[in-house]
Amino acid sequence: MPARALLIEDDPAFRRTVADLLRLHDFEVDEAGSGKAGAAKALAERPDLIVLDLVMPGMNGLEVCQLLKQDPQTASIPILILTGNDREGQDVACLDLGADDYLTKPVKGERLLAYCRALLRRSHPESAASAAVRAGDLVLDYGRKLVSLKGKEYGHLTPKEFGLLYELAGRSPEPEDRTALYQKVWGMDPPSEGSLKTVDVHVRRIRLKLGWRSDRWLVAVHGRGYCIRPPAA
Repeated sequence: MPARALLIEDDPAFRRTVADLLRLHDFEVDEAGSGKAGAAKALAERPDLIVLDLVMPGMNGLEVCQLLKQDPQTASIPILILTGNDREGQDVACLDLGADDYLTKPVKGERLLAYCRALLRRSHPESAASAAVRAGDLVLDYGRKLVSLKGKEYGHLTPKEFGLLYELAGRSPEPEDRTALYQKVWGMDPPSEGSLKTVDVHVRRIRLKLGWRSDRWLVAVHGRGYCIRPPAA
């Protein structure tokens, strides 16, 4: 069943662009042109995901986020803030109010899609258990913890190694920094800067275990972490 996204955005042209992108990638999309209308729709319809602008007349995005996160009916719905007003500290304020992630405009379509899919996986682990993620010819089957490339299967990764690869493949080709990877795969904040070396160790192990030149797929991006980028044929 397609995921249901609610897009709350007062700019009609931008709202239409994002809605078309999501629909093209198998989302069902409902739209609201104001914070008040969006909050009402969220409470009435309880979508799987909310993409929320901040700067809107009347009820702004921060007020919508706070309202929905305080209501037991909508508190568990992931909210992705998508805003063009990137004031210093605003991302922290949004996350403190309960927003699940934060992006600034302009944003590439593949990056927006990667964030939406990651939020859905984190909020619906039961559906992720049967999900497969594809990046080029690379396919990761979450339920069986199986990696395959061009039909050849590799099933000998540890759960953490598979989780790391699965998270990166789901965001491909966008990179993920080591702190975010640690939080998502290990399920906690890294205890120290040194503990982030655990991510590097797991990347090296993945590259050793997968005998198809995985170093060409699993790429270190200077200053930004790691990413899956399928090499050109």
